[in-house]
Amino acid sequence: MAGLSSQSRWQRFAAPVNKLSEKQLDYLSNIDGKNHVAWCASLLQEGKEKGIAIARYVILHDEVGVAEFAITVLDDYQGQGIGYELIKKLIGSAKANDVNMLIGHIAPGNKRMLNLCKRFDASIQTEKSSSVIALISVKNDYS
Repeated sequence: MAGLSSQSRWQRFAAPVNKLSEKQLDYLSNIDGKNHVAWCASLLQEGKEKGIAIARYVILHDEVGVAEFAITVLDDYQGQGIGYELIKKLIGSAKANDVNMLIGHIAPGNKRMLNLCKRFDASIQTEKSSSVIALISVKNDYS
């Protein structure tokens, strides 16, 4: 959270989050590789690993073959292709786990994320809500 501006936190969590609760941390980190998948990007700095981005999806049990996805990239590393590579990883995992569609709820002002989703031929839907919905088919090859 320390590497995210207040704007980035708002765009990711749709709320002014400064710290994640134990329940939120448990939900976001309790992955199983099938129903809840996460990919991380990190750097080695001064002999220590520094996490700079994470992407995850969670299977929606009420919609067959659909998983909700989200990506967070620290501000200093945005716009460098990290999100693109992480979505490719999510798509690979989704294919392996019989997921056909990734759905993301994106803040309307998050132009970088919307543009990133469009690079994956996402269908962008605006509804009467506080978010835009991006639907990415995992059937295409993005390698």
